Amino acid sequence: MITHAEQLPIEIWLLVFRHLEAHDLFYAFQNLNHFFNQILSSNYISFYLQLRENDNNHLQYPINPYWSDSILNRIRFLQATSQSEHDFFPQFLRWHVKKLIQLHSLSIMIYPRDIPYICIALRKFHCLEYLSIKCIPNQMLLEAILAVPTLRICHLLLRKVVVDINYRLGTNSNIKKLFIVFFHNVNHSIINLLLSHMPKLNQLEICGSYSKSDRVSLFAEPLFILPELEIIKLNLENGSCTSDCFKYLHKIMPLLKNFYFNYYNHFLHETFIDYFNTYWWSIIEQIEKINININGHIPINTINNDIETTLEKNRTCLLAKNNQSDGHVNITWTEQTLTKFKVIEITIRKS
Repeated sequence: MITHAEQLPIEIWLLVFRHLEAHDLFYAFQNLNHFFNQILSSNYISFYLQLRENDNNHLQYPINPYWSDSILNRIRFLQATSQSEHDFFPQFLRWHVKKLIQLHSLSIMIYPRDIPYICIALRKFHCLEYLSIKCIPNQMLLEAILAVPTLRICHLLLRKVVVDINYRLGTNSNIKKLFIVFFHNVNHSIINLLLSHMPKLNQLEICGSYSKSDRVSLFAEPLFILPELEIIKLNLENGSCTSDCFKYLHKIMPLLKNFYFNYYNHFLHETFIDYFNTYWWSIIEQIEKINININGHIPINTINNDIETTLEKNRTCLLAKNNQSDGHVNITWTEQTLTKFKVIEITIRKS
């Protein structure tokens, strides 16, 4: 069958096909005619493959054209994020890992039983630059990720850690951008393990929450140096912030230029603002660009007004920095008084 589409330059079709998922691409164009079959078989085209629930049937029949060596050799982007514990992605890897010779991007969700084989597979991906993985991590997996020499961007979506993590290793990673989301409590051991072995990191984002009694003490000790890090984003909830939090921020990140800090605590301790003014501000104000949002509820005592007096003192001190900065910093403080709480919202911008 001849179509008017054949009149378009092949370069346009190559560009279009690179934006189509492999299943949809082959369903629409395979065996349509000789022109499109030639394009699909060309080494100039690579594929984005998203494994689906019904792909399990294809895996049982490796002669299926979807999984031919010619297709597998040109897969650059692979996504497998099934929520089922009976996910077939490990089976797909066992059959085809040696054929994924151009794989640059991998997004997966795995279960603990699959970790050993995932670690073996990571060692065989010689072009992998991007990794997104949702899992319950252990030492083996974290070490395997750090050992991928071509990896540049890493997204980790971590569920509750059930094993101890040792942050001392001999392997350094080439990762430049790291994004960590903790679905349970923030785990400082994992953070220390990863950051201790990422000397080329230039962007870091950490998102997670703490239990009410947990101490938030990020960068309170100079356990590592990140000499190329310029951007850090922290999205944290709850926990008890210490005065030492961020104490060694500049020693750890000497080139830091952008600081984003979003913090919410349903029961914000009145000492938090005092710590911010007394200990944190002299560290943070040195950074070129700041974007800070603080939200929380501070309990108040209607009989003893010492807390409100302290809050007013800290509010005045913090807002005075607007004038001290010659217009380079914009600080706002809003509050709403309820029966037993003050709802506080503080924003700080510097650019």
